[in-house]
Amino acid sequence: MNEKFPLVARISGHYEQFAEHRHFIPKSLPPLPILQMDAEMILLYGDAMQSLGRLDEVGTRIPSKRQFIDVYVAKEAVLSSEIEDIHTTLTEVLEYNSRNKSKENRNIEDVLNYMDAVNHALKMLREQGIPVSNRIIRESHAVLLSGARGKNKAPGELRKVPVFVGELVPPPAHYLPDLLKNLEKFINEDNSLPALLRVGLAHVQFETIHPFLDGNGRIGRLLMVLMLIDYNLLKEPILYPSFYFKKFCSEYYYWLNAVRSKGDYEGWIKYFLRAIRASADDVVKRAWKIDELIGESTIYIEKNLGRNRANGLKLLYQLCHNPLMSISEVAEITGTTFPPAQKLVQQLVELGILQEETDTQRNKLFKFKRYLDYLEQE
Repeated sequence: MNEKFPLVARISGHYEQFAEHRHFIPKSLPPLPILQMDAEMILLYGDAMQSLGRLDEVGTRIPSKRQFIDVYVAKEAVLSSEIEDIHTTLTEVLEYNSRNKSKENRNIEDVLNYMDAVNHALKMLREQGIPVSNRIIRESHAVLLSGARGKNKAPGELRKVPVFVGELVPPPAHYLPDLLKNLEKFINEDNSLPALLRVGLAHVQFETIHPFLDGNGRIGRLLMVLMLIDYNLLKEPILYPSFYFKKFCSEYYYWLNAVRSKGDYEGWIKYFLRAIRASADDVVKRAWKIDELIGESTIYIEKNLGRNRANGLKLLYQLCHNPLMSISEVAEITGTTFPPAQKLVQQLVELGILQEETDTQRNKLFKFKRYLDYLEQE
């Protein structure tokens, strides 16, 4: 920090001994003394807000926007899950969906659960008018941990036993209801700080509370996206902050811990603002590449497919939502039978728009390869 804003002495919580464990109990937000915005933080805040503005603008210009929102949600789900050591790829997730879960894969099912949790939370927020609240958090957690692997980890229920996060022992169970109630109040009623900074503070507070037996990291990152949408800083869940958190994972945990150990909210917020800026800029960069790809593919289809042009364009629109398809799925989308669908797919393969995914004759899939490459590249 500069000389005008020296680092203040601040305590973010206190320790209490229960049984054999020494638990950390965080203070309610906002931090006191109040967050100090030095020149560096002000610059980072401005940059992050500009990046969110560019993301908002580009979102209105991308063809088939509604169709590929789910793909962006899937990308965040993959990245957020990787931070929790659940490894898969975006292509594997989409292929798994296309094959109707014909072969069990728990890692992929965990990612799909995260996507379902996002959609469930957004439905509560938008269609039911429920504010970002403990109800949304708990219901989303129940969706996240649905299925065989999560059923024994109290889906949607606050933990009743201690958990351990590195050297941190989060608050004991009897503190959780009040801590979450205070967090909900901060999210919905406190206007002492700019909205974007409240998002960052709410995330570190949620992770410190650690209210569930499992899934706290993923729900905590989902909470950020929900708050950005609720605060009108983001219209759609096409931002994936886990992109930055995964890339600079050690720093992520360092700054979370610095809040607890030193009361350094400023250091965490600067890291968080860099994450928002980088993540938004990354989406914008990929979105413009996708925009160019769709435009180029549209021209190829219009020039080369003749009477098959209308079905080709219809299929291209759907490929933004599901970039891996079987010929049977193409037939269903275009309202044709298998032979003309097969011919259409072959034409798109010859144009370099589609590429065969498998060598087998059964359940053969074709992928919109360049589209997937733009989404998956580091």
